[in-house]
Amino acid sequence: MRFGVCTGLENVNQLAEVGYDYIEPGVRSALIPESDETEFQKIREQVAKSPLKPESYAGFIPGDLRVVGETVDFQRLSRYVETACRRANEIGGEVIVYGSSGSRNVAEGYSEERALAQIAEFLDMAADHAEAHNMTIAIEPICWREGNILRTVADGVAMAKRVNRPGIKALADLYHVHQEEEPMQNIIDAAEWLAHVHIAEPVKRSYPGNDNFDFTDFFAALQKAGYNGRVSCECKFDNFDANIETALKTMKSYI
Repeated sequence: MRFGVCTGLENVNQLAEVGYDYIEPGVRSALIPESDETEFQKIREQVAKSPLKPESYAGFIPGDLRVVGETVDFQRLSRYVETACRRANEIGGEVIVYGSSGSRNVAEGYSEERALAQIAEFLDMAADHAEAHNMTIAIEPICWREGNILRTVADGVAMAKRVNRPGIKALADLYHVHQEEEPMQNIIDAAEWLAHVHIAEPVKRSYPGNDNFDFTDFFAALQKAGYNGRVSCECKFDNFDANIETALKTMKSYI
């Protein structure tokens, strides 16, 4: 397995010094999909000098760019996704995480069936751009605390199967798994669809190694699923420089 942290590009040197394999910045801050190429050139140059590559990206779709509902701007969505996928690939990216609950949460009284159809339509369009630029979009389940649709790994896999495109896969996030009380068996069952993993100490959503949480079952499920890809810390830090070292040592202790 390879380990990274969801954080801004300004922290890349610290991650490299500790021994991480990659960094996972946000789409909007690192790929700026609605800014021009002149602005993005500054990020290209920054990444070219960086000791680690941004291989994966979180925070895909902003809340004002709706995927579900009556105000979906599909043309803007398509431009946004194409630019994000193209730029990500240019600077070493392979995976973009689609959680973005603000873009997909379902308003009260709105049809869940229609919402799922709209998400599937969006992901089919996104797959066109992802596949054209050798990217994978991983559907992130968002638990009940933040989201009201696609809340479990099983939900994410079902949507990936529904879209049935090479560029659309699923993600397992321990925090959301824990909050939904989802069985680890669902991660094992997701084996052929699993493209990315997020991890945190799932009670407080803090860094691995805090509060002595036992990650044995989670890593055992990943190993039973045959997963040997990226695992990104998506969590809170009290002291970033010290905590990222603790987190990496903790995660590696389970391998």
